[in-house]
Amino acid sequence: MGWHEDLETLVAQRGSVLVGYAYTLCGDVRQAEDLVQEALVKYCSRLVRPGGRRDRTTPGMHTVPLDGGARGKHAPVEFAEAYVRRMVLNLYLDGWRRRKRWADIEPRVATDDRVRFPDSGITARADVVQALTRLSPRQRACVVLRYFEDMTIEQVAETLGNAPGTVKRHLHDALHALRDVLEPAGAAAAEGALR
Repeated sequence: MGWHEDLETLVAQRGSVLVGYAYTLCGDVRQAEDLVQEALVKYCSRLVRPGGRRDRTTPGMHTVPLDGGARGKHAPVEFAEAYVRRMVLNLYLDGWRRRKRWADIEPRVATDDRVRFPDSGITARADVVQALTRLSPRQRACVVLRYFEDMTIEQVAETLGNAPGTVKRHLHDALHALRDVLEPAGAAAAEGALR
C-alpha cells in the first residue's frame, strides 16, 4: 500500500474523529475542518517518497520518515493519526498566538453568546463548549487531552512538551475557571452560605 492509500485510509477511518478533536480545541466547526485539512496537507508534504529520496524541488528540503526510520515502509494509521493530532494542536496554538497579537486592537464587547436549546443535554454541551472557549489555549489543550482524549498527566506533558507540574497547574486553573463559568450562580451562593 502506498502513501496515497494510507492517507485515504486515515481520512476515511479517522477523519471525523480528527475534526471532532480540532472542534474541541477551537469550538468552531469550520475552523476545526480547516485545522485538520491544513494538518493533513502538512502530513502529506512530510511523507517519505519511495526510497526516501531528497525532495529536489525545494533546495535543502528532505522528506521525513514517519515509520521510525525504516525506508520504503509507511506509517500505520494509528501513528499517522497521532502525528496529525499533534499537527492540529500546533496549528491551533500557532493561530491563537497570531490572533493574540491583535487582540488589544479589537473592540471588547461583553455579550452573553449562550444558545439555549430545549434539551438540557444539548444545552449543557453548548455551555461546556462555550466555557472551553474562555480558557487560554494551553489550558484548553490540557483539558481536551486529559479529559476528552483520556490521557494521563505524563502523556499530556509529553504531548505538549511541558513538565507534569505545569500541566497540573494548567488543569487546576482551567477546572477552577470552568467551575466558575458552569456552576449556576445560585448554587455557588447557597454553597457559600452552608459553609
